[in-house]
Amino acid sequence: VHALWSLSLVINLACILFASLLQQWARRYLHITQGLRTPQQRVRIRELMVQGVEKYHLPWVASALHALFHVSIFVFLAGYMMSLSNINYVVFMAIFTCVAACATLYLCFSLSPILCQDSPYYTPLS
Repeated sequence: VHALWSLSLVINLACILFASLLQQWARRYLHITQGLRTPQQRVRIRELMVQGVEKYHLPWVASALHALFHVSIFVFLAGYMMSLSNINYVVFMAIFTCVAACATLYLCFSLSPILCQDSPYYTPLS
């Protein structure tokens, strides 16, 4: 139980670190591309930055961050459920029912874009 909670905490802290880095990178991008330059210079700089974003797979990093956060939630809930099962069975069953319903919805949202191309639902695990 404590191992799952510790793992969840470490994953959450990593998510916080990477989210702050992504925000810093986005601010830098805006600062560089929207400086006091001529329109032609801004276009060239923006194109160079876009090539770097694609080359270093920045959209993938942002998606991985969301996936890590979701994994962290699932790991925490697994530890919480294990802890509750040893303390109070009635409360465990009530919480388990709620968690199972939410997990089922999450699974449906994850599978929806795979099964239906026009589905508006999406998760990082889709």
